[in-house]
Amino acid sequence: MNPAALAAVALLLALAPPAKIPDAPDAPVFEQPPPGTPNLTGKWAMPEPITHLLTTDGKEPPLNEAGKAEYARRQAALRTGNRKIDPVSDCIMHGTPRLLYAPYPFLILQTTRSVNFVHEVNHTFRIIYWDKEFPEDPDPDYLGYSIARFEGATLVIDTLGLNDKTWLDYSGLPHGEKLRVRERYTLADPNTIKGSVTLTDPDYYTAPWTTSFVLKRQPGMSIAENVCTDTHRM
Repeated sequence: MNPAALAAVALLLALAPPAKIPDAPDAPVFEQPPPGTPNLTGKWAMPEPITHLLTTDGKEPPLNEAGKAEYARRQAALRTGNRKIDPVSDCIMHGTPRLLYAPYPFLILQTTRSVNFVHEVNHTFRIIYWDKEFPEDPDPDYLGYSIARFEGATLVIDTLGLNDKTWLDYSGLPHGEKLRVRERYTLADPNTIKGSVTLTDPDYYTAPWTTSFVLKRQPGMSIAENVCTDTHRM
């Protein structure tokens, strides 16, 4: 093709309208919550990381005999410097609710379809849909199955279907596969969330118990890369 013809083709291509990209009718639209709905979207972190959970009145959790024995075994190992007893030392996921207590920030991304938690620690994420139903017989996993709803101005997340391979906190509090977790998040002011976690586990505790926490808003919306290795203490 001679230079004049090439130039003509180039001109036609430049003037041609761009190719239309087909619509994706099944793609979800992630809209923001309706006006008036509390919106927790942002980056959050605990001002002081919690390593050992206590009840809201400052007492030790109500461990039963099996729970006391397992907790004592883990505590004894930690006192000797044996960090390998902690599942996260092998890069196992933190689980629910321990993710909250990891000393790293996380994002809450709230839409009309779901509320999403993106944790910096080991790049862990949770996608929690509004008013979804629990499966009848869930296979236990690390983060379980969660459902979100609002009770007034409080975000409530219920979780079940957790395996027993994680700790509740960094001190080694145990749990079994019957664990149920209820998280509550309330905006106390634009930069503060006051929350609580209620834990029900008949395998290791004599009664349900509740622990509280505070989150502070962090600047920006970016989180750092954080990947667990065998030399990276999580």
